[in-house]
Amino acid sequence: MSLREPAVVGIDIGGTKTAAAVVRPDGSLTHRAETPTPAQTGAQDVLDAAAALAAAVAERAGITPDAFGVGSAGAFDEHGVVVHATDHLAGWSGADVAGGLRSRLGAPVVVVNDVHAAAIGEQTMAGLERFLFVAVGTGIGGAVVADGRVLLGASGMAGSVGHVHIPSARHRVCSCGGADHIEAFASGPGIELTYAEFTGRARDLRSIGRLAADGDVIAAQVIRVAAEDLGESLASAVVTVDPGTVLLGGGVSGLGALFIDPLAERLRASLRPPFAGVRVEAARSGSDAALIGAGRLAFQSLPAG
Repeated sequence: MSLREPAVVGIDIGGTKTAAAVVRPDGSLTHRAETPTPAQTGAQDVLDAAAALAAAVAERAGITPDAFGVGSAGAFDEHGVVVHATDHLAGWSGADVAGGLRSRLGAPVVVVNDVHAAAIGEQTMAGLERFLFVAVGTGIGGAVVADGRVLLGASGMAGSVGHVHIPSARHRVCSCGGADHIEAFASGPGIELTYAEFTGRARDLRSIGRLAADGDVIAAQVIRVAAEDLGESLASAVVTVDPGTVLLGGGVSGLGALFIDPLAERLRASLRPPFAGVRVEAARSGSDAALIGAGRLAFQSLPAG
């Protein structure tokens, strides 16, 4: 009699949406689904939504998961409790994410920072042993992969490249409460705010991207300045960890060459050999990188044999 293959579900809890999918050992996904994240109504509502989505995915797939892997905003202790979080998820700091989902889903749960999960997903699919992963979306996060492993650091938040101060006359407050962090300028909301400041009109990131692609000078300049600011701010991280490759993920990277090219140009212009040859590329796993990485962690958490 053949033994049943292990089955896991990956969950990605973001500030805007929550996604879940069955994750195969090769990193492929099936039965993917998503739902809006109730980000402003408290941790229990977020966990309820994530658990309901994951359970529905498992039911549709006809599986009983052996474990769930979760990538989520925030820093976590070894028990899966949030020890630090920005304001993207209200009441998230102190939430017992692993315990809360375990009680709701009835199976083991492993939790990691969402950007670290995405970096693990990238490593799984691309096979790179060394890179700096930068996720540019609602916020800006990062992860350092060295010798095939994500570096966690003393706080569990190594690679937090979005929380670097940049010189600016605009004086913005970051989601973490810090002043003039690059996240406040080069994230999706940061780009939207800059566009509104220049034009007096509120538009979302996709609309700004479409305008820039159609030749709108102001939209293109707003995107370019954000990209150049981020590129320059990443120079210190490149010099420190010498990753060889910077992979850009998150929704803002979906702007493509409008964002990636000026970022790469400014980053390289800010460096000297041997660092100036760093490669800058779009992430290969797209928006599902965190799901893939969370699934890989779930597989790794299963007992051997």
